[in-house]
Amino acid sequence: MRLFKEAERYGLMANQTLTVAHARYHIAQCLGYYADKEEVVSLLKSAAEGFGEDYADRAEALRELGDFYQFHKQFDSAAYYLDQAMTFADQSESTEAKRNVLSAFHTLYFNAGDYEKSADYLNRFWQASISDGDDHLLMYYYHDMGNIYFESGDLDSADYYYSRLEELVSQTEPNEDTWFYYGVLSDFAEERGDYETACKYGCLYEEGSKLREIEQQGNNLALISHKYDSEVMRNELNRKIIIGQRIIIVISIVASLVLAALLVSQIRLARRRKREAEINAELFHFKQQNKDLVQKHAENEQIQQDYADRLSDALMKEQRIMLLLDNYLNSNKKANLLKDLEEFVYGDKDHWEAMLAVVDQLYPDLMATLQQKYPNLDEDERKSYILSWFKLSRQEEADYLGTTVNMIDKLRGRRRKKMEEG
Repeated sequence: MRLFKEAERYGLMANQTLTVAHARYHIAQCLGYYADKEEVVSLLKSAAEGFGEDYADRAEALRELGDFYQFHKQFDSAAYYLDQAMTFADQSESTEAKRNVLSAFHTLYFNAGDYEKSADYLNRFWQASISDGDDHLLMYYYHDMGNIYFESGDLDSADYYYSRLEELVSQTEPNEDTWFYYGVLSDFAEERGDYETACKYGCLYEEGSKLREIEQQGNNLALISHKYDSEVMRNELNRKIIIGQRIIIVISIVASLVLAALLVSQIRLARRRKREAEINAELFHFKQQNKDLVQKHAENEQIQQDYADRLSDALMKEQRIMLLLDNYLNSNKKANLLKDLEEFVYGDKDHWEAMLAVVDQLYPDLMATLQQKYPNLDEDERKSYILSWFKLSRQEEADYLGTTVNMIDKLRGRRRKKMEEG
């Protein structure tokens, strides 16, 4: 059982549903009918669900669950799960799966004392076996039909089927598949008073039982060894799969961190270059002012008046910018004034174009790819998607796009919905 539990654990880690289902099915079988009922039922239900469209195995798990309820004398529950098993067995088109479920139904009704239904399902079992049936299946059929009629009190019918069983067994060399029937024939012969026949079959049954016990011990050792080797190989394969997935995850995380670091460094570089340009402009302006002051001291008031009249366009533009900035800081119409201010500072360019220049340097094909993959995004939604790469706050994004935080929330929601749709 330990190996099956290991297989279940590795299957869960590797997200292999069928491995988990097979492991839980075998764990339930190892626990047996005397184990905790809730645990066994939970394992078999989980296994049946995990088999999915593997209908033959799914039918087998539900058949096992029906047998478990039958063992505990809960015949209604047993019939309920065997009905489900029959449905999946029909879908699987597996003759073996159908035979197993029909046999389980026959046993259920036999133990419940409904011999008529038991005989009906046993007959259906044989009809499903005719195409590929052999002597062993026919022996099983004759034996169980004899048991049904014997228990129901119809000794004549029982004698018919036991006689057919005796004919078939007598034509077969004694082996591991026929020794069991010697005991049945011995009991029936004794019931009829034929003690000589009863003794003959009784001796054959005792001899077969001893040989069966010795052979079963060897088979058990071989089966345990085979299961151990199979589970060890499966667990090793699952372990390699998990290690491979972890390596892929680690590489993905490292690549994401490197990409994020590169993006941040590019943003900082762009900001630093912009700040250097602003400082150089301020330094040039300061030097120009100092030069003007030296000239002003050397000139008379008339020259100063003339110079004041001939202020450069740049100085006049600077004065208008400062005026607009002052209005922006003291007015409720900040958005419109900010837009005017940007037009004076950047001309035809704005904050968005500066940001886009950085993005184009990092990802030259990003805008084209975005347009091709999500053609239904409008311009604001594409801008919102690009800005999301820079991890900006809602307020910062609103400032870049010249809108409100509330509109940014609506824009983000509309963009996510369109991208999810395709």
